[in-house]
Amino acid sequence: MTESAPTERSELKRIMSDLESIEFETGSDIRRYTETTRKLARALAMELEFSAQELEAALKELPPGSGESRMAMRRKARSVAKHLRRCAEAQRVVGVEAVRTWASLHKHFEYLVKRKKRKKALDLSA
Repeated sequence: MTESAPTERSELKRIMSDLESIEFETGSDIRRYTETTRKLARALAMELEFSAQELEAALKELPPGSGESRMAMRRKARSVAKHLRRCAEAQRVVGVEAVRTWASLHKHFEYLVKRKKRKKALDLSA
C-alpha cells in the first residue's frame, strides 16, 4: 500500500461525512449535495481509469503460459482491465445523474429554488 492511501482514505471519509451531514432543507443544500456527489464520482472515475491502465500494463508483462503467445497475454490483460474501465464509466454516469437531479429539481420546483433578483444600487453621485 502506498503512503497516499491513508490520506486518500481520510479524504474519502471527510467527503462522505460532508454528504451525510447535508440536510435537504434548502435549495442550496440540495445543490451542494449534488455538486459534492459529482466531484466524488469524478475523482473515483479518474482513479478507476488510471488503475485499469496500470493493471493492464502489469498483466501484459507477465510471462505467457505454455502454448500462449504475447498477443494472447495482451488480449487477456485488456479483457481483465475492461471491467475497471466499465466501473470508471459507471462513476461518470453517477456524476451526470447527480447534476441532472439538480436540473430536474430546478425544473419541477422552480418556484421554490428560483434565485431572487438583486436590485441594482443607485448611483446618486452622477
